[in-house]
Amino acid sequence: MRFVVTKPSAGAGAAGKARLGALYLGGGGAAPPIETPALVVPTRRGLPSFISRDLLDRLPYPDSLLLHLSPIHFIECPSTRTIKNIGGVHEMVGLQDHFFIASPGDSVESLPEHGGTNKIGAAFETPSGRRLINPKDYMDIISSTRPNLWASIADEVPAWVTEKRNRLSIDRTLKWLDDCLSLDQEKGASTLGAVVGGPNIEHRKKMCN
Repeated sequence: MRFVVTKPSAGAGAAGKARLGALYLGGGGAAPPIETPALVVPTRRGLPSFISRDLLDRLPYPDSLLLHLSPIHFIECPSTRTIKNIGGVHEMVGLQDHFFIASPGDSVESLPEHGGTNKIGAAFETPSGRRLINPKDYMDIISSTRPNLWASIADEVPAWVTEKRNRLSIDRTLKWLDDCLSLDQEKGASTLGAVVGGPNIEHRKKMCN
């Protein structure tokens, strides 16, 4: 993944920090860059929720090449083996020319550890109830769906939690990122680490280093 600023704003103040850019996500030598700001279309298991796939290319500027994918939607079905045998989510839904950005995208609430640190994970609401998802579960889905870009799971907490809980959120999120990277089978897809830390600027800077 590579981001290039093509035109910074000449304005002053907050408006002067605006910029136009191009996002290169790979996916083949001839893959076009995504001009930013860009539209990210939400999907349910890879297909847009409120528009048929044949109308995707007719959306006005900005274009609709970026699709959001929540790996949590694949917890029940289809199985990771089925998706992998098909060739990933691009082949499964017939959108080979689009770019999938995978991130949990649903509300997250950390549950207590079960069976030691290797099984620590985040809780997600699914059609079959709340499920504890650890880095291995998450990366099994990532490796089968093969998105162009994926974000690791995070221990997200409200801004009003105590400093102790905020630090725990940071430590857990960094550990989960390390675990996800170590379990990444592709070793080539672009990865985003989640930024937590609430209102504490120093904590958020730590997450970006």
